[in-house]
Amino acid sequence: MMKGLLIPICLAACALAACAPVTQRPQVDDKAVAQEARKQRELALQDLAEDQSRLFRISYPILARGADLCAEDVHPAIGIRHGNLHSTPQEMREAASRVLGLTDKLQVIQVAAGSAAARAGLQARDVILAVDGKAIRAGDRAREHFTELLAEAAKARKSVELKLRRAAVEMTLAVEHERACAYPVLLHSADAINAFADGRQVIITRGMLRFIREDLELAVVIGHELAHNSMGHIRKLAGNQFLGTLLDILAASRGVDTQGLFGSAAAAVFSKEFEAEADYVGLYFTARGGYEVDKAPNFWRRMAAANPGGIQQRGFGASHPSTPERFLALEKIVEEIRAKKAAGRALAPEFKP
Repeated sequence: MMKGLLIPICLAACALAACAPVTQRPQVDDKAVAQEARKQRELALQDLAEDQSRLFRISYPILARGADLCAEDVHPAIGIRHGNLHSTPQEMREAASRVLGLTDKLQVIQVAAGSAAARAGLQARDVILAVDGKAIRAGDRAREHFTELLAEAAKARKSVELKLRRAAVEMTLAVEHERACAYPVLLHSADAINAFADGRQVIITRGMLRFIREDLELAVVIGHELAHNSMGHIRKLAGNQFLGTLLDILAASRGVDTQGLFGSAAAAVFSKEFEAEADYVGLYFTARGGYEVDKAPNFWRRMAAANPGGIQQRGFGASHPSTPERFLALEKIVEEIRAKKAAGRALAPEFKP
């Protein structure tokens, strides 16, 4: 058997040799390769840090100034983005230590302009040592521990005392916390142009960030997804699907296999209306965040150019309004917001009686 295979194997080996590269390959030093890999990881970290910084800069004012639209889903916040080595991807931690100076200790990475932290004088690279005298644990749960201590302190009084280390100097600053929507806006590494809400948080992909040209466009996307959470759309869709699934189960008990038809159909009920409502409430989030929304509808023209299929997405089976519908509806919402500003009225959505 082996003798019979020997000739074909030899012929294949000769063929592979004949297909090998024929030019002289430059010799690359292994040490130089390691140094270049180190440099590329630093560049990747800097790109990631810039995306996270942009997302926080735009999202925080919307979360804080739109707190009234989030009803009970609010929490105390001071307007900082914080982290340590454990909050960066494993493969980037060495670069994060060199470039950002991160350690196991919790550190201020970014301060939102106009926030409570900015007014109190916090700065990027401040190391947070304690909240109201309670030391913050180092390591992989440092961020969660800080959030817990801040929430506990906020129950007692309007301001909290943060013990910090800036360079080699320790100091204590009093910071008045503020209310913000309790829906963190997070960055996802996917290249797809996408954003979504899951009822607890808002996710923006890096692909979406690359697609977005102006801060206003990102503010519109964040406002839209926040509205899905604040209006309870995720919960309502899940409830609709549950009721439909009960019908599927009932049909199955009668010997009828619906293949989940009722559950799927019920999940789609009001989906289009929820999207339209998120556009409406979301633009109020955007306006309250300090953005002039007059040009906001143009975002859907750009989305139509990137995804022409959305132009004709109409009818009973459509889960989203078509991009022309969204553009025209947003123009009317802009008019409503403009009129309220001119009249000095509160920027709050109108609800059915």
